Amino acid sequence: MSTVSAVAQRVDRLLFVPQSAWPIAIARIVIGVAVLGWSVSMMFDVDALLGSDALIGPEFASDRWRWIALDSTAAVWIALVLLVVASVGIIVGFRSTWFLLAAFVLLVAVQRRSPMILNSGDIIVRNLTLLLACCPTSAALSVDRWRREGRAALRTAPLVAPWGLRLVQLQVMVVYFFAFWGKSGDLWRDGTAVSTSLRLLDLQRFGQLDVLVDSVVVIAVLTWGTLAVELALAGLLWHRRARPILIVLGITLHLLIDSFLLVGFFGIAMIAGLMTFLDGERIHARLTRRSTAST
Repeated sequence: MSTVSAVAQRVDRLLFVPQSAWPIAIARIVIGVAVLGWSVSMMFDVDALLGSDALIGPEFASDRWRWIALDSTAAVWIALVLLVVASVGIIVGFRSTWFLLAAFVLLVAVQRRSPMILNSGDIIVRNLTLLLACCPTSAALSVDRWRREGRAALRTAPLVAPWGLRLVQLQVMVVYFFAFWGKSGDLWRDGTAVSTSLRLLDLQRFGQLDVLVDSVVVIAVLTWGTLAVELALAGLLWHRRARPILIVLGITLHLLIDSFLLVGFFGIAMIAGLMTFLDGERIHARLTRRSTAST
């Protein structure tokens, strides 16, 4: 077999050979929860951050995004309410492709209202809604599947082409790579960066925990452990045997960060991305065994 043929077969297997829709469906639900949480949280800060009299006015929005700018406080409220509706549609899997596209447009509109308040979590939530719209996210665990196939079909997932899924996976790995690459300062190399983060009053969720920030060993383990996990997630998620362990490590990392620091919706968005690396065949096998045992 020629090299060209071998490469063509690998590309075909990577992008077009059907695989279980379970990972895409689970990722859809998680990103729907992220969009819902983001939308509701922004409703509490409309006047301060997004309204006509906000601290940072809409004049700071980039001119190239002016076509989608929201011109009033009422428009912001309408967009956020529509985002909540879209997120519910995404979660339950009702016309999820259209609701994902709608959510992306609405997220861009609201975020461009005041781009100076955005963080990385806001951006990744927005990006994943668009990328997941390229996937057949309603193929499993959805109202659409229930309507087409009946209630029993919710326990199964069809095989779908994975090319859209690969876009999401690539985005996730790129984020982890640059998260690792950006931690190149002396504090990360010295093993003290986590201590500095935990001492920032505006990021603390429950106040400063002296048992963490004052222990050199614990802080060093957390700092270098973060670097190791992010580097592994950036390069080894394609490795089939390492993938389950890495998914658990990634979820644990984000849950720990969210437990102590106010970092927006970055963690849940990245967990949604990690769900696309789940083994659909293993999920199907476990559900089949459980169904057989119950009967």
